Amino acid sequence: MIKLLTIEKNNSNKLLEKEKVLIFRYNNKTIKVMTRITILEQKLVELRESKSKVSKAYNSFKESRIDQLSRVAHEYFEEVLEKEDTIKVSDGRIEFARPQEGYNYSKDILTLYFKQEYWRDVKCNAIETSFYSTTDNSEFELKRMILIGKVGQIVLDFYDDILGAYNKVLSDFEDRISEKRKQIYDLDKEITEVSNQIKVIEKENLLTVLEDEGIEFELPEDKSYHNLPSLDVAFDHQIRYVIGLRILGKTKSGKSADIEVTRVGNTWDNKKEEYVTNNVTNIYEKVRMKNIERFLQYNSERISAS
Repeated sequence: MIKLLTIEKNNSNKLLEKEKVLIFRYNNKTIKVMTRITILEQKLVELRESKSKVSKAYNSFKESRIDQLSRVAHEYFEEVLEKEDTIKVSDGRIEFARPQEGYNYSKDILTLYFKQEYWRDVKCNAIETSFYSTTDNSEFELKRMILIGKVGQIVLDFYDDILGAYNKVLSDFEDRISEKRKQIYDLDKEITEVSNQIKVIEKENLLTVLEDEGIEFELPEDKSYHNLPSLDVAFDHQIRYVIGLRILGKTKSGKSADIEVTRVGNTWDNKKEEYVTNNVTNIYEKVRMKNIERFLQYNSERISAS
């Protein structure tokens, strides 16, 4: 005997629950067999865990590289800094900052950019400076100019040494960082492939249920039926407030289908002499499958699991 085991899962629909596990009875023994989605979802978890570990190693190497570059920056420029000046090193730059009265953050003084000749190059071949100009003659701005001059003099005097020390750090970490970057790229690619496989299976399963008992859409208790989805049955005909859908049959090409649509509508009740809300079911012929698939894609999370 073969039986489908239904597994409860939040925000899932009935066809996905049926896809999870198959129960086999053989020689009075019960055997559970994982289905395609279960296997792929487990693989996805493993891939994401692997990516998390690799990403941590990647970030750790990058942080260590920044620490080493900071040491280079302080070795050459610390002697010209005032007491509260700071040096911040990030990829490709060294930033100098200083607190200014009236500001709750340190103000930029100047930035040194380390440039490669070609974007793929690991090593840098030039140091470029960047700083703002002003007509302000305050003490802060005049002292800022002094620091800019001192840093500029160090760059002039030790240009090749600074570049050499900077590039040595880049070279020391390049192999390790490149390896982890490549691993992350490969894992991202595999994660995308597995995710796409799951989506294909979910789509196939959803269409299978749609052609069998059909599907229904959930409407939260605090929501009006006006929040139910709409389905385009033709280029100029849209059915609103859809609460149920079933495929009755497809054309030979599989590009169109006859469907049964249940929607929520208002009808006049002669006895009550008022409009009442009820479900109305109609059949529509030769509806484009791409319209149906798009409708399912946009509203898959709202499919009832009952």
